[in-house]
Amino acid sequence: MTATTPMTERVHGPPAVLPETAGAEQSTALATRPPELPLQPVEGMARWLGRALQPLAFRMISMVEQRTETMSGPLTPVEGYFRRDRHRHPKVDASTWSLQVSGVARPRSFTLDELKALPFEERLCVMECAGNGNHIMGSAGLLGQARWAGPSLRTVLEACGGPGPATHFAFHGLDPIPLVRRGYHYGLSLEELTRADALLAITMNGEPLPRPRGFPLRLVVPGIYSMSHVKWLGHIEGKTAPHMGIHNRWVFTNKHLRDGKWVRVQARWIGLKSMVTRCQRSERGWTLTGWAWGGGEAIDGVDISTDGGQSWQAATLLQPEGYFPEAPLPAGARTHAWTVWRYEWDAPAAGEYLIASRARNVAGVLQAMDQDPHVRGHFDQTRVKWRRVAVP
Repeated sequence: MTATTPMTERVHGPPAVLPETAGAEQSTALATRPPELPLQPVEGMARWLGRALQPLAFRMISMVEQRTETMSGPLTPVEGYFRRDRHRHPKVDASTWSLQVSGVARPRSFTLDELKALPFEERLCVMECAGNGNHIMGSAGLLGQARWAGPSLRTVLEACGGPGPATHFAFHGLDPIPLVRRGYHYGLSLEELTRADALLAITMNGEPLPRPRGFPLRLVVPGIYSMSHVKWLGHIEGKTAPHMGIHNRWVFTNKHLRDGKWVRVQARWIGLKSMVTRCQRSERGWTLTGWAWGGGEAIDGVDISTDGGQSWQAATLLQPEGYFPEAPLPAGARTHAWTVWRYEWDAPAAGEYLIASRARNVAGVLQAMDQDPHVRGHFDQTRVKWRRVAVP
């Protein structure tokens, strides 16, 4: 396919394939090349501060991105999983902890053992910060994918006699800042939670939920940005109107142009995205790998550009149904999982290149080349993410 909007800032390198007469030099150069090339963002703090200072700056605002060496394949390890915190990590005693459920047909509490006794389900899904990869961050490492297991929200509500009058729910964490504010809280409608098939996770990748990931219980809402995946869950509050706490009303919002006016709209469902995550050495040149996800439909194709958008070539896909062949997940458990892709970049000549991926789903929707001019804000920026790479 040919892009209609090539990258404005383009780096022109020598020809993509070395001439045959340079075969000996090519073999020698390949043997001395590094095993992996860094992918440099072209905008935001990741570009302004550089590879050394950017992680330190992110840590100061409680953002820890996934490490490059784990950014491939279908699963992110527990160790090194991204982190985006709003408050401090609480210390929770599992023996005295309980989950309060109110505003439903039969309000009650659950101990951890009582929740463990309920039927478990599993979800493999992308968990992503709503601001991941935006124009200020530049990089895009605030995401991960894990296998979460525990009782579904549906099962817990059934144990309470159903939602009763509740049409919306607020989820409250146990992570307060003393003398300042209560724990983090976020609200979603019952329709959204049902559509996402929300889960109350007790384990992550088959291990007990670690403290930084929300021990002893966290909400997992597949398909919706991770501001909704409340950690250290202590209270589920049924409501008859939308929860309009600060994070719903003001923090995680964009402004959309509607009928000539800019209207505040909450960030919600993850849009169609893809990204190049690694550039590793291969026998013939370099192997580009990455992920494609979001948009509410299965991924049908991913195209790769190594010349700033002048041309695009198809990548090879590994779909979620092909993950974990020894213990495949049922279809409903991987609806919002990312698709892994791979592209062989044969013998590019030395020079600087602008590379990117562009996803397409089964409904024929293409990942946007540019951000929607009718949307302003830091969240759900789905446009193609360009990276600069220097080939030795």
